[in-house]
Amino acid sequence: MKKYSIGEVSLRLGLSRDTLRFYEKKGIIQPKKEENGYRSYTYDDISRLLSIMYYRRLNFSLEDIERILYKSSIHSSRSMIQKKITEEKQQLELHRQSLVHLNLLKITYDNVKQGLDQYQTKPLLTHYRIKDCEEINRLGIPDLCAPFQEYIIKGKQAKLRDEFFLLSEETSSVMRLNPDLKRFPVLKWETCVYTVLASDSLVPDEEKMLKAAEWAKEQGYSLTGTAYCGPVMGCAPEQQKEEEAEGDSDKTIHYLELYLPVSQ
Repeated sequence: MKKYSIGEVSLRLGLSRDTLRFYEKKGIIQPKKEENGYRSYTYDDISRLLSIMYYRRLNFSLEDIERILYKSSIHSSRSMIQKKITEEKQQLELHRQSLVHLNLLKITYDNVKQGLDQYQTKPLLTHYRIKDCEEINRLGIPDLCAPFQEYIIKGKQAKLRDEFFLLSEETSSVMRLNPDLKRFPVLKWETCVYTVLASDSLVPDEEKMLKAAEWAKEQGYSLTGTAYCGPVMGCAPEQQKEEEAEGDSDKTIHYLELYLPVSQ
């Protein structure tokens, strides 16, 4: 039977010599050591290496590959493959969710850039209004919920009325959470005056809220007297340099979105 050197096998299969030595160390391939100290591989060894490469392409661990090639029956190997199919489907679902979130995040950054200190009308899309932190943690979604505040705007004052978390219906649909969230109230408005505020805290500046309300009235909109404000979900705070008497210091800027519902 023809024998191949480690260099020939490396060239033929596109595997590095270090990889071949690693496989030997793990015990899943056993080339013969000749009297001169060099390793020699047979066609059977190359065939096993091709099988190892194939299963590695399918994301099997070396431990599982060893069991499949040397220790398992056809039945148990099939069970391992079925388990791998289930795992890959789960990973595929996670990647699908991540892709949706990434696209939404890109849109979010575009909206911040275009909407900062600009007034427009847009709907407040369907969100679940959740106050139960334990439930949020149970569902494993604290990172998907935005802390929001509800204000009452009356005259020249904006008073805080309530605090809660909002989870968008779009996100809950992507995460397949809708059945778990049916018991929570929904927040939704067809038309709102909307703007993005830059703030040095997560609490909106009262003057800026009143300014937005004044703009709405000047445009002829009839407001409900409520306002909803919270951080733009996923938009990271920005560090800005600020000049002080003793030198420069960093200032954290948060981006908040403000919704002023319009009466229908």
